[in-house]
Amino acid sequence: MVDFAHLVESESRGLVAAVYAIVGDRHRSEEIVQDAFERCYRRWRRVSRLDRPGAWVRRVAINAAISSARRSSNERRAVQRLGALVDRDGAVVGDPLGALDDEDVWAAVRALPDDQAAAIALRYGADVGIDEIAATLQLSVPAVKSLLHRGRAALRSAPALQPYAEGQSAP
Repeated sequence: MVDFAHLVESESRGLVAAVYAIVGDRHRSEEIVQDAFERCYRRWRRVSRLDRPGAWVRRVAINAAISSARRSSNERRAVQRLGALVDRDGAVVGDPLGALDDEDVWAAVRALPDDQAAAIALRYGADVGIDEIAATLQLSVPAVKSLLHRGRAALRSAPALQPYAEGQSAP
């Protein structure tokens, strides 16, 4: 189990950051990553034989994050339709993204299509290379590059990112 412990140690921080970029909730992000590692542990005999067990765990976590974000989005729309949306203006303490702590930036990322948000979150939230993103999302390298390009283009026009695009400091 030393290999499993090493996998958890080497992948956890970046994976929590990537999942946080998708779901926007630190505690939920940690739960999703823990669940992914639990699934990995239960299947360790099979997963440990894969070329890249880390890619397997990332795929499980990113899929769960996308599902969670989709559910949350649907729930928010339902609550808005009822006119009872609760204000969520509290800051996240101990943000796993470190310097990437601008909630407006990650809100703009979450507003992207799921595949673009996942690619952006893995690249900039977890600092994962393009080849690993391709393996995690089960896409070709050119497809990942296209997702990143389209995601960055959409983010450049997002109102929350205008201060960054204009070279000013964020509010």
